[in-house]
Amino acid sequence: MNQAVCISTREAAERLQVHARTVRKWIDTFEEYICPDWNERGHYILTEDSFEKLVEIKNRLQEPHKSMKQVREDLLREGKMAIEPSFHHMDESAAAAALSDTEKTLTHVMEAMENVGDMIEELFDRMERLEDHMYGLFESIEDMEHKLVAVSYESVSSNDVQQMFDEIRKKQDQLRIELRNVNFTQRLTSATSEQGLLPRRQKKARFLGMF
Repeated sequence: MNQAVCISTREAAERLQVHARTVRKWIDTFEEYICPDWNERGHYILTEDSFEKLVEIKNRLQEPHKSMKQVREDLLREGKMAIEPSFHHMDESAAAAALSDTEKTLTHVMEAMENVGDMIEELFDRMERLEDHMYGLFESIEDMEHKLVAVSYESVSSNDVQQMFDEIRKKQDQLRIELRNVNFTQRLTSATSEQGLLPRRQKKARFLGMF
């Protein structure tokens, strides 16, 4: 395959205006239909034909009450996506049951991964907001220092000084809130990623311990 005409999942996501993780999830679910390739690093790459199939999948999923499972069933029924060869050796009911179990497992795994991914994204967003608050706090302090240096302390009105201190306290409060949010999200993400390894009783104790 000529890789010069291929695009990455990130490029496909930008053209589709969705998250790159969403594109990878679609490829994992409809791999037999999309027919992706891989680069030397093991990442998905897509031809223009594969991208057009992604566009079709996106359009189908935008139809009312359409899930990925239903779209997959539609593609199978339309003959656009073939059942794996091993299923042809089973009777019809056994093949349907095996496919259903596989889809349930795949759906469960993808949902779990997506939930963890969403929490990690939320963590990054909160860390960025925290950084913005810190810069704002430093700028307020520097601004107050410049004002105090520019004029004598006696000429600065008490209202101006009080206003500057109020602004700094406000930014400090915002900073504390973001720090608590970041800490909570970190602990929640860690607990969620380890849940599958813990017995039910330990999971409950670990979750309640977060509060």
